[in-house]
Amino acid sequence: MKKNNSQNKPYYSQRNNQLKPEGACNVTSMINALSSAGWPVSKLGTKKYPQPEDALMNFMMNDNTVLVAWRKIDPAGSYPPNEWHAILALGTNLWLRANGLLCQYKNAVEFREDVTAEDVTRTIDNGGAVVCTGRFITAQKKTIGHVVCVVGYENDGNEKTFVLDDSWGDYHDGYVTQNGNDIRMSFADFTSLLRPCGSARKMGHIVSMFKEC
Repeated sequence: MKKNNSQNKPYYSQRNNQLKPEGACNVTSMINALSSAGWPVSKLGTKKYPQPEDALMNFMMNDNTVLVAWRKIDPAGSYPPNEWHAILALGTNLWLRANGLLCQYKNAVEFREDVTAEDVTRTIDNGGAVVCTGRFITAQKKTIGHVVCVVGYENDGNEKTFVLDDSWGDYHDGYVTQNGNDIRMSFADFTSLLRPCGSARKMGHIVSMFKEC
């Protein structure tokens, strides 16, 4: 069985972002997830920030509700708002609502710390996607924290393989390949590379399929 919710939809790379391209894997992965789940994010760019991932980053860096919540979690400002998972989910939901895409009192994104492989598969079967964080090795043998989007899976009855939209490129060659559209991730890599590494339960943003209000 195969399913890929990102087929025939845009792939977003953080490498061409206007705002903090090397630190935008989180918002860009969120845009990849929303796009895969059918949200019309390509229309949400602004005159100043035509790319939706930049528009989302700008919103998260300036929205008062986001900043109040961020300061409660990180009063010292050790990490920017987009790098806190709870704030990323909050900011994305607020951004969608501010753009008239999200019904009142409903959320498109739910952050959890107990996401299983079965949860990922179920989310994809329901038309959604999942944003996860992990630890990857670059071609220079440097370990990096990085966020990716799971948009599909393949299951031949023996082993499950997940399909990623990785905004930085292909982790298999240490990101020498900069196109990260539809990257295959084995179940073993899913378990070992995505956080908490080695655990069956992951930190993940469940992104629901788009439904009009």
